Amino acid sequence: MDVLLVIIMLVLFIFLMVFIFSTALLTPLIGKRNLIFVLSLGFIVGLIGGAFFIAPLYDDMPDMARAVFTISSGSPQVITVNMSTTSNVNAFVEETKKLNGVKDVNCDKITIKTSPFNLSDWKESIEQRLPVLDPNIKEAQIPSNDTMILYLNDNSNPTELVKKVDEWLGMIGGIDVVSNLAEVSITVEPSQVDAVINQLPTDEVVVDNISGDVEDQISAFKRNLPDPNGIIIICGFIGLIVGAIGLFIDSISQLWDKINLWLALKYRENKKNKKNRKKLK
Repeated sequence: MDVLLVIIMLVLFIFLMVFIFSTALLTPLIGKRNLIFVLSLGFIVGLIGGAFFIAPLYDDMPDMARAVFTISSGSPQVITVNMSTTSNVNAFVEETKKLNGVKDVNCDKITIKTSPFNLSDWKESIEQRLPVLDPNIKEAQIPSNDTMILYLNDNSNPTELVKKVDEWLGMIGGIDVVSNLAEVSITVEPSQVDAVINQLPTDEVVVDNISGDVEDQISAFKRNLPDPNGIIIICGFIGLIVGAIGLFIDSISQLWDKINLWLALKYRENKKNKKNRKKLK
């Protein structure tokens, strides 16, 4: 939602609160009927303001919070993208490193889908032999009979590595590579996340995840947000409280004056006691 529109909607809600306060201020506090009228009016107008001016902003609250968290956070974000090794992964890594705000780019994981094979016959053997086959493979895991996960060392060549693994699997066990997915991690300055994502080649990569302090704060913010109906009810109670303040403003002012007077007298008394102590010394 446009920033100007958000400001207008918030201002209109504030105007409604001013209307409630003014109505309460002009209503004489005589009998229960006037009291119930003002409080009911405040609650109803608060509900209307919440439904028409605050609830529509609900979906944009995480984005607003993101803007604040991005400014306050100095820690980088990590964009995780998936791409096939049929594309030139290393060329993508080098091009992405040149983008403004990018601090580092690494491809450290490849998921390979294969034709089904017997786990009891091949799991342990393949997991042990793949790192020997290519020193760029840090670790190999086989979670199921048609999936292999390879963890890579830095500066490896995923495209050539998958070709090598494909040939080797076919040679030793007649296992075919059906598809593969390289996971590329892009470390970015918090303020440049959206700009970097917009510059990624959409025909080659798919954004899988964004992680970091900002995303953690956004997740916590979303968890603590009440549902839209809850926000409307909260606005209703805000209207009720504003009405009550307008209705009892004279009593509140008198109480405030008494508190200020009591504090002033207390201050003078303490000051006087300090002077008397100094004289005694």
